[in-house]
Amino acid sequence: MRWSLAVAVVLSIGWLAVGAGAQSASEPGRTDLQTELKRRRFVVHPRPTAQVVTQDVERAAAGMEAEQRRDALVREAVRPVPRRPDLDPAISGGIQQRNLLRALPPR
Repeated sequence: MRWSLAVAVVLSIGWLAVGAGAQSASEPGRTDLQTELKRRRFVVHPRPTAQVVTQDVERAAAGMEAEQRRDALVREAVRPVPRRPDLDPAISGGIQQRNLLRALPPR
């Protein structure tokens, strides 16, 4: 039993030494990492013709005009309804105050 325990201890120490050796650096003085730079290729599109540019500008202008018309219609539809002047809080408070004074007995 002691013999097998001694063999197990020796083997485990041997495995630890092998594992530690595998983890050590290949060159003891060199610890920096090398990075690899990848250059991205830039995509250069051909210059559009004047006709294509004109069509694009016309389409953009038409889209902006349509959006402005739609916004104007929405603003008109959502415009707040004017309030009645006799429902102002100052006026309704004054009316209530006057009615309270009338309800109180005279002094």
